[in-house]
Amino acid sequence: MMSIKELIEEPKVVATYNDRIREIVSKMRENNQWVVPVIKEKEVVGMLSYNDLLRKRISPESKVINLMSPLLSVSEKDDIQKVVAKFYTAKARAIPVVDDKKRLVGIITRERLLSYFLGSGDFAKARVREYMNSPVITVNAEDSVARARWLMSNNNVTKLPVMEEKKVSGIISAKDIVDRLYSSGGKKKSSILTEEERLMALPVKEIMSYPVITAKGDDIVEKAIETMLSKKISGMPVLEGEYLVGMFSGIDAIAIIAKKYQMEIPIEARLTSELKQGNMKALIDSILERYLSRLEKLTDIINFKVTFKEESKSEGKKLYQVTARAVTKVGDFVTKDSDWDPVTAVRKAVERLEERVQKELRKMETTRRKPKAEES
Repeated sequence: MMSIKELIEEPKVVATYNDRIREIVSKMRENNQWVVPVIKEKEVVGMLSYNDLLRKRISPESKVINLMSPLLSVSEKDDIQKVVAKFYTAKARAIPVVDDKKRLVGIITRERLLSYFLGSGDFAKARVREYMNSPVITVNAEDSVARARWLMSNNNVTKLPVMEEKKVSGIISAKDIVDRLYSSGGKKKSSILTEEERLMALPVKEIMSYPVITAKGDDIVEKAIETMLSKKISGMPVLEGEYLVGMFSGIDAIAIIAKKYQMEIPIEARLTSELKQGNMKALIDSILERYLSRLEKLTDIINFKVTFKEESKSEGKKLYQVTARAVTKVGDFVTKDSDWDPVTAVRKAVERLEERVQKELRKMETTRRKPKAEES
């Protein structure tokens, strides 16, 4: 298997703590770069992505340090399997590569990774319908941009098919929203707020892209990947006839590689026999995968485990206690939460787990920066 060094590209955009958000977003748009490494004194200390820009709205004149996320990276010494696993668990679009002193070596994009595996035979004769995501999170053409933004942020997705009369009429992406949100640099704060309110109130059809590039359920996966790479898109709605049946993305293709090489994904859910029935397991698995992706962007995850316990019954209903545990390179974190709805219980537990990890990372960052502050 190839050396990781052959996958590394030089990023066209690199940011520092003090760069203005407006300037970096402009460069991201011009260079079609989804993830920007953030540098401080030659060390890579974080990242800025379209996901960060979508989730939290701040002034275009704010500094990068106020919005960047913790560093998700791979080492230049890592093997290709570790890179694939990192892309899969973090649902990453691009990952910075660092040396042993955390200095930037380059960046690996999802597109570069897929390009390599495209001619390797790893996808064999796999069909899109076997690996697509279904059911699909969608938005209606008349829904507001604010709703589309909320759906993307809460479901950890970057694009939504736009539906009109039960058919796909367009597609809206995080990039569509972010580019417009941060195109108001130089304006007064009151003007920026007014423009944002106007944008968020617009119907999705006003900013969606169309016509839509789609795949068929019976398409061979290699054909779908070739289309995504040539059209420079991250995913496509999957149709059977004229009707939407799924979404197929680069991450779904990477999942095929991870499965073939039997890569160990650090996630385990111990469900009661009742929770393994029907679509309950799929709902819980979806939540856990989403939060594992978010945790992987904060720190390396060694193990991620969730267990369920029935605490009590009342009027035929069961109270579920969920214990979530993440073993990471920055510590071992455990949270518990309860609810009559098992899906709500697991979401609350993993949300608190994410908050604990974020709090520890902020504490570590404060400690790391303190000696330099005292010296000055």
